[in-house]
Amino acid sequence: MANQYRKLKQRIPRTRQNRAAARKRLSEKSPQSSIWRSKLSSALALMVLLSIGSIIISCGWISILFIIDPQRVAWLNNFLPSEAKINISETDIPKTLTEIKKSLKQQKLTTGEILALESHSSQNNQLPNIFLLPVFKERNKCRSDCQELVELRVYKKSKEIEFNLQKEPHYYQGQKIEINGLSQFFVEAPVGSNVSIAGNENKEVYLPLTEIKTFDKPKSLPGLWFDLQGKHKQGNQSIIYGQIVHYNPQLRSLENMLFWKNPNNKVPQWQQVTGSKTEELVIDQTVGLEPRLQLYQIQAGDLVKNSVFLQPIELKPRMNIYGYQQSLFLARNGLWTPANAWLISIQKEIKKPLSEYVQAQIDLIKLHSQITKTQADKNWASPSQTVLTALMDGRWEKGLDVLISSPDSGREIYNLLQADRGRLWNRTTVALRLNPQRRAVLAWAYLMLTVQRGESRANTWLESQPQINRATFTYLQDLLVKLNHEVKNTHPSQIIGRVKKITTVKYANWLPVDGKADIVVSDDQVLYQIDVSAFHNGKTWLIYPFTDLQLPKIQTSLFWIKTLGLGNDVNIQIAVWLPDGEQQVKTATIKAVQMQNGKLKLLVTGDPIGENKEGYVPHPPLAFTNTALEWVQPSPMSMEALAIANPEVVEDVIPKIWRALQQSGDITGSSFTWTEIEEKMKNWPVQMIDITRDGNPDLVLTISDSAIASFKNSPQLEKINTPRTIIFAETGEIIYNDFNRDNQQALTAIAKLNNDQSIALLVGSKDKYSVRRWSEINQRLE
Repeated sequence: MANQYRKLKQRIPRTRQNRAAARKRLSEKSPQSSIWRSKLSSALALMVLLSIGSIIISCGWISILFIIDPQRVAWLNNFLPSEAKINISETDIPKTLTEIKKSLKQQKLTTGEILALESHSSQNNQLPNIFLLPVFKERNKCRSDCQELVELRVYKKSKEIEFNLQKEPHYYQGQKIEINGLSQFFVEAPVGSNVSIAGNENKEVYLPLTEIKTFDKPKSLPGLWFDLQGKHKQGNQSIIYGQIVHYNPQLRSLENMLFWKNPNNKVPQWQQVTGSKTEELVIDQTVGLEPRLQLYQIQAGDLVKNSVFLQPIELKPRMNIYGYQQSLFLARNGLWTPANAWLISIQKEIKKPLSEYVQAQIDLIKLHSQITKTQADKNWASPSQTVLTALMDGRWEKGLDVLISSPDSGREIYNLLQADRGRLWNRTTVALRLNPQRRAVLAWAYLMLTVQRGESRANTWLESQPQINRATFTYLQDLLVKLNHEVKNTHPSQIIGRVKKITTVKYANWLPVDGKADIVVSDDQVLYQIDVSAFHNGKTWLIYPFTDLQLPKIQTSLFWIKTLGLGNDVNIQIAVWLPDGEQQVKTATIKAVQMQNGKLKLLVTGDPIGENKEGYVPHPPLAFTNTALEWVQPSPMSMEALAIANPEVVEDVIPKIWRALQQSGDITGSSFTWTEIEEKMKNWPVQMIDITRDGNPDLVLTISDSAIASFKNSPQLEKINTPRTIIFAETGEIIYNDFNRDNQQALTAIAKLNNDQSIALLVGSKDKYSVRRWSEINQRLE
């Protein structure tokens, strides 16, 4: 108990005691031992610090390598778990050529010839340090040129010691560009048309490039230039096309430079054209006698140092000088020689040096001029070739001399002007614009317009020209006579109309189509008048009334021969339906024409034909030329057969047919059940024809008199002597109906109009025929 209540003493803090004791013990120990311990502690601390620093630096360096060159730290994968391994691309791992080919083979790809991208020694079959490797793919369903170029790869030899010590050299894959080919739309587009290389990317077919060629390198060209080529067959024409690729050794990069095509199978060439330091790329797209050269100059790029691009030399003005601008205008329209002559005079007047681009334009025009001059100087065996080359070179008077001095050359030159699709007309109008007073140019413009647009259009144009006097008009008419000597515009005659027999004729009101004043009719023939319903004028179908037809001030036989296409054939067929339903066809001859108030009439002679019986809706006699119509007569099927194939359609149309018959007054009463109606209609013939041109067949139902009379309550149909028709669209809507009480009409035939191939209904009434076609805008027959 005494211990429990002992007096507590104040304790000295242990720290003070420890420090005092430590100082006492250290003072008692040897000084030498204390020094060694201090040095050992410092060394250990320094080693720890160095180790930590090394680890930090190593981790930092590994991190940098991981970012800029992951392949250098690939050895870490041996110590990392699978989910933490470093992803190394195949391009980061050097491979031998054998390994490269094996890898491509696994992808069903093959390699082409290795192309060196730098000079190297070819001894011992050594590969270059940097080379281009074309990669090909086998095309499916291919008969020729089956290897399609799909990639271009650049490989660079590895310099690492571990790879250099191996038997085969290893190569890193550098740049790779994919080759997609050229748009078929671009390749097939006419030369000179502004068509994008991409075309319609969502729908366009791309044509493959099948080979790669190296341009013979002129010393002045920077880098290496490659031409990827392919061939395409369009009808009978073979087109070669390609893609220009440039390798820049300073940037060690491949660049797509240009896409091209050529219908004359000539490949691009490097050629000295402008006298500049480097050659220009020339693409010769000349077809026939029409020269067309595309010129490209190498220019330094602005965005990337040491880069280059191909700049096309275009004929767009770069100087504000009138003569220079007009010269380029002449050149753009094919008048190379006049443009070159004008530029020569301008160069003499301009004292300051021209820019490199303007000089290139002048040299390009000069190159074209040399071609057209050579052609015009040549002695041609054909007058038309002589005229063609003269006009292409701007030698208008020489061309007229050929026409005037060669009396038998009219037809040949006429055909030349008729076949022109703009190359001569453009040259003529441009020359006339710069010099309206040049008579020879005016003459050729008038002759071309007469041949292609008609004499009336040409005369109207001539009247609008300045300072046209009577002497000029007479001179042009004389040239036209030489050109039109025994020449007629002979597009096929395509005429449709209604025929009626006539007994008396005022011949003064008719214009003979053969140029003769008298119309002679033999004793065994009769006269017929054809009221024309539609005809083709060589460009489009014209439908009655013909109020939009442009008539000359003075109608001539030649005008109507050209308009109606009567140059080769003046015959026309006349069809008439006899009382027993038989169709009789006779051939008649067109003798004269009459045009008044939009009504076109033909006077024809032919053998007598039977007359159709007068009736409520008779078929009037029909006139048509052989090439006007193509009859549409698909095999009919019964309503019963249609019900089996498409019951929904039959269920939909039978009530509408019954309603149409009742509304017409041909059927009275309603005592028939639907079963009885369907039974009576089951053998009615139907045809499926796409009248509305929407790709879906429409139902054409032809109902005879006997079919209508089969209903017990039907009246006697004595006046009706022809079948009538009702047509349903694919939607079930009635689009044509002969059973309307107010329409005294009947469908005579369904045909395709030639040169149009659209379906037309020939609808006959008592006094005329009408031609009706489906209007996509108004959604009805018009």
